[in-house]
Amino acid sequence: MSTERMTEGQPTTGRRSARGTADTIPTDRQEQDRRFRRTLATLLVGLLVVCLGLVAVNVLNGPRLTGSTVDTAAVVSKANQRLVLDTNQQLNDVSADQVTVTPASAVSVQTSNDTLVIVFSQPLDYDTEYTVDVTGVTGPFAERVSTLSTSFRTDESPMYVLTRAPAMPGAATKDPDRIVRTAVGTAETTEVFTAPYIQAFVPTGDELVVVTLADDLTSRLNLVATDGSSAELTLPGTGTVQNLQASRVSATVGFTFSSVPGAPGTVYDNTLFLLDLTQGTLATVDGLDGEPVQAISWGFMPNRAELVAQVFDTTLLLVDPRTDDAPIPIGQFPNLNAFAPDGVRIAVSDQERQYVLDLSTGTENAIEAQDVAGTTPYTAELHFLTGGEGYVQRVAEFDQATGRIVQYLTLVTGAAGAESSRVVYEPALANETIVGFSLSPNDQYLAIQTVPNSDTQVSDEYPVDPQATTTTTVFVELDSGAITRSIVGIDATW
Repeated sequence: MSTERMTEGQPTTGRRSARGTADTIPTDRQEQDRRFRRTLATLLVGLLVVCLGLVAVNVLNGPRLTGSTVDTAAVVSKANQRLVLDTNQQLNDVSADQVTVTPASAVSVQTSNDTLVIVFSQPLDYDTEYTVDVTGVTGPFAERVSTLSTSFRTDESPMYVLTRAPAMPGAATKDPDRIVRTAVGTAETTEVFTAPYIQAFVPTGDELVVVTLADDLTSRLNLVATDGSSAELTLPGTGTVQNLQASRVSATVGFTFSSVPGAPGTVYDNTLFLLDLTQGTLATVDGLDGEPVQAISWGFMPNRAELVAQVFDTTLLLVDPRTDDAPIPIGQFPNLNAFAPDGVRIAVSDQERQYVLDLSTGTENAIEAQDVAGTTPYTAELHFLTGGEGYVQRVAEFDQATGRIVQYLTLVTGAAGAESSRVVYEPALANETIVGFSLSPNDQYLAIQTVPNSDTQVSDEYPVDPQATTTTTVFVELDSGAITRSIVGIDATW
């Protein structure tokens, strides 16, 4: 009996143990779940406290700079380029008075949410460290005041110079002409293109369009890529290309073309053509009579699609090549001298004086010769500044003591009727002649084309635009008048 009881008891004990073990499993899991929920809640509360703390720090400490963006190449070649400052919170409006630029530059300011846009009114100097400080910056949720500061170094725009190698007397061959790329701040040059005879060139984007001369002295037109390779472009026939120019707003170049005597097909005489480099199409520009324009001078309006052409009776025509509309006559002047970077003003002249025509208003203002040296000056070539309303002008005066013509360049600034003028370059040598000049896109440098000794100069005898074999380009800083570099060559172009 005892054995039976023991046998009967064992299962009973085992069942109790099994039931007891089964009853404890849910209890352990519930405890684990409770601990996980407590830990998660603690973590979330901690994160919330940290986030609230960060928000409080950001708001209570005022705006902070989180990043800045500027195109260091464009800012030295174009006006109204932007420096964008990003901050960590929304901003109250910022005025230009709160912005200090070192070295100094005029700016305007735009505020949008958490972004501040600083617009430079004119191009900045090359290869220069600029610091921008914005003081008194606040957000809409607190009165904490911040100062935002950033700095950047500008690039230096490359330029191209044409160096001709005229044939030496008695030599069977000549060295090739070269177009080199360089910069004012370096003496290094990179050869971009060579040919036996190079007449002219214009940059268009990263490429060059170059006029070369064949053995029979007729023109060839070449498109030169960045790697120096070239492809010949289509011309309307056999003849001579002159007045080559490039548009700043499209891949278009223009030139006047004259056929050689006896050339087959249509005969052209200073006919104005436009070549679309993207489409490869070549077309004439129609005049008032619907016939192709014969231009003695012409040019693209900067930053616009329109052009101005001067026909043989000296009438100036404003032409929009994008439309079939008839050209607009804008007056008769013997000389078309210069185009302002604003795209609305041009400089013209007659036998007595120069004028600025504002095509947006239809007004005409005479340019009075600035009497710098105390004698009667005669004005000639003129180039407008990119920034502001001023210009640089070539002036000539007759020196009664020596019987020579004295030349110099003046910078003219100020409002109409209250201009001021100062000499920015005067030849150091008595026989030095100023042939022409150009301005860098940021108004920092003058590239002055000179002949060191006009009494002994020898022409290179090119059929179009011949130059003295000693022609040298001198680079002068506009603000100081300091000569920074010189190079043997012509047509310095940025």
